[in-house]
Amino acid sequence: MSLLELLEVDPSRLPAKCARTVSYTERAWADQGKPKTPEALTGFLDKVLRFCPTVGFTYPKIFLKRLKQLQRGQWRPRQG
Repeated sequence: MSLLELLEVDPSRLPAKCARTVSYTERAWADQGKPKTPEALTGFLDKVLRFCPTVGFTYPKIFLKRLKQLQRGQWRPRQG
């Protein structure tokens, strides 16, 4: 399972300008052991969204949406 699958994101709908960010995020997610619990995923997304602007990456808006949904308890990743 990829990070995009876990986040229930259709890759074809992501803006082209976010390709580097998605690639980086997938690698970072794998390097950190593929966190899947809501708590771990919240921490991971928060770190990524803070890091991206520091290196000039544009992150997909869905990453921020999923982070906020996780924080509010409105969405949880499916375990599969």
